[in-house]
Amino acid sequence: MTLLPICAIRSEFSASIPQKNLVIQSETGSGKSTHLPLWAAEKGRVLVIEPRRIACTALAEYLAQQNGTDLGTEIGYAIKLDSQFTEDSKVVFVTPGIALKWFMEDKLATFEFIMIDEFHERRWDTDILLALLNKHKAHRLILTSATIESGPLAKYVDADVLVAEGRQFTVEVSHIASHSQQIPTSKDLVQRVTDALQQTILKGEPGDILVFLPGKKEIIQCVQIAAAKYPNAQVIPLFAGVSDIHRNQALTSSSQQRIIFSTNVAETSLTIPNVTLVIDSGLERRTHQKNGRTTLSLQTISKASREQRSGRAGRTQAGRAIRLFGEHAPLESMTPPELQREELVEAVLAAASCGAKLRDMPLLESLPEKSLSAAEDKLKLMGAIDSELFITDYGLRLFPLPIDALFSHMISVVEGKAEKETLVDVVAGLSVSNKLFSLSNSEMALDDVLRWNPKSCDAVTLASIIRGHDCNGLIIDDDLRKEAQALAMQIRTELLLPDLDASSRLKRDEVLLQLVKKLPELVYVRREKRREAFGNGKQEVVLGRQNYFLPTHEAAIVLDQFSLPGRGNKTLTIGTALAPIDLSSIVDTGLAECRIGECINDNQDLKITHEYYYANRRLMIKYVEPTGENAIPVIVSQVIEGIILPSFKEKRMNEIAAWQLYCQLNGNKLSSVVTFESWFTLQLEELGITSLEDMTLFDETDFIFDGIPEWEISDFMKTYPQHVTLPDITLSVDYFPQSKRILLNYVKGQRKGDIKRWELPVWSGWRIQYKKASRNIDVK
Repeated sequence: MTLLPICAIRSEFSASIPQKNLVIQSETGSGKSTHLPLWAAEKGRVLVIEPRRIACTALAEYLAQQNGTDLGTEIGYAIKLDSQFTEDSKVVFVTPGIALKWFMEDKLATFEFIMIDEFHERRWDTDILLALLNKHKAHRLILTSATIESGPLAKYVDADVLVAEGRQFTVEVSHIASHSQQIPTSKDLVQRVTDALQQTILKGEPGDILVFLPGKKEIIQCVQIAAAKYPNAQVIPLFAGVSDIHRNQALTSSSQQRIIFSTNVAETSLTIPNVTLVIDSGLERRTHQKNGRTTLSLQTISKASREQRSGRAGRTQAGRAIRLFGEHAPLESMTPPELQREELVEAVLAAASCGAKLRDMPLLESLPEKSLSAAEDKLKLMGAIDSELFITDYGLRLFPLPIDALFSHMISVVEGKAEKETLVDVVAGLSVSNKLFSLSNSEMALDDVLRWNPKSCDAVTLASIIRGHDCNGLIIDDDLRKEAQALAMQIRTELLLPDLDASSRLKRDEVLLQLVKKLPELVYVRREKRREAFGNGKQEVVLGRQNYFLPTHEAAIVLDQFSLPGRGNKTLTIGTALAPIDLSSIVDTGLAECRIGECINDNQDLKITHEYYYANRRLMIKYVEPTGENAIPVIVSQVIEGIILPSFKEKRMNEIAAWQLYCQLNGNKLSSVVTFESWFTLQLEELGITSLEDMTLFDETDFIFDGIPEWEISDFMKTYPQHVTLPDITLSVDYFPQSKRILLNYVKGQRKGDIKRWELPVWSGWRIQYKKASRNIDVK
């Protein structure tokens, strides 16, 4: 193999590794990823954890080739959906997710050495895996990093630190910015990248060019421009999920000059030969927490990433790095670890599956309590962990599936073989690295899609694509379809379901109905005024720009979503996969709140309104014949309106008011305020009256208010009447015992003069007022 700077520490490494954990610190290009696994393999079997799938396969292929062996024999790999290794392989490269699943199965008992490469990327799964390994203490650990401070990490795992020099060649750094503190910006990014490329290519500089961009969108835009502008160059995109052809082109030298447009996937691990110029946008898309949600947004890179990117230009010869931001731009020193900036559902489930509680694990940094509690609550609701945070049998079934916990839960709660097949294919289409399909730009595209899928249902589209069906109105990524099909086959195999080519009939309606019943949090209704928005009572999502969800659909199951930071402290959540449902299904499954409304008398046919609400929106009104408990509000309203027992209400209301005054005057505290409606409702319930027909058997003497004793009531009501009738005026009387005040209210009459005290009952010791217009006037 090529002699690289890491070789300087070989003897020290070989002498130390049998007795001590090691932290290897060395800059990009030193050879850490390619040499250390082979050195360790001289003393035992090695598992190498790489943060990305593309690095796993590329490093395994490279080392097998350099070693003169077939891939999958002495050196192999295992990633989601693909593996080439045997139990006798000396070195196996895996992603952190695979390593966690293997740890759950046998604590990685067949390996003596565990190497976590590029630990400075601080993925949540590598942090958890390291904590588990550190507690288990059954393996010798090798942690590599180009940028992380090695002291705290070495102390954490009780390791020695070995330092190797980095790249062999100098990298000249220049900046294209309006001032030295200009931060990286997306403004005119594609144009600025194109201009920087033009300047360098016109100078005729040898070697390949690596351009760092934040995401797939910008990469595709730049690739299209560069391919047209530089026909003699090999223009290559490089991002997660890129085709094997493009990946191999990026990792293999060519006689043509290469221009590689890449995300930060090219920052570490991958060996991209012959790069002499790096153009760095200074941007990346990464997750962070906002308002309790994980949002994906455009961020400036850290100083550590900045150095990593520049280092790509000095691996085989002297190079240059052009940064499209200021020399003194205020960047973070390090990128925050994922456990600090993402939801923790997957992390809590992974830890629990491996026999640990995430909140009790000694990690390098403490966890945000709000995110941790929210994740635990969500998993408890699923039934994946119990009240003590231990994994349940159900949780153990969820974790091994190579998809998010929520998707695993969706599949698990759905019953029926054909129904599970349908949802497996939908979830597989949602679990690939990029969007599986997009709407064509042609004018007829939407018409084609709606003829093919009349309900504009993403569940149907995804399952149909996975099962090999095409639509003229859709642009389908064939590489992603193959990835999704492989994932669907893997899940089908684990769940003992038929192969894709033997799929059962698509069970859309049955699946959606089950999801409404069992996962109601996925059910959203359209806002009546903001038609592009949908709510479920706790959260709001908006439709993405390129969607074909029909405006006539009023409700949907939101199968997938992602969040973006909005203005201020707000978060914008985009619904990326929607399956329309009828409003009636929300009502029929009991998900909507029923509010009993007014009683309607339609040609002597009495009916009561039932209004159904969900997420503060009224879905529908039903007119129901009053029976059983529903009849009681109707009877009460009929009595209040005087249709039944005409004079009964007023008599009992006077008795109730007198009783409340009686209690106050005698110092008796009432447990609650009694109203005619509450008292009469209780009377009907106690007598078992459940229909208007039942009421014909009763009269007002059957409904006695048990208040003031019978021998006192007559005198009390004369002393404290509820109404007073004077010449030309009738008044109602309100009593305020605490302040010994009486307020007289006008009811009817034509009197123009004032009320005199001598006209009124003898209320000794009470202050008497008369409410005239908006003023209270003392009666003298």
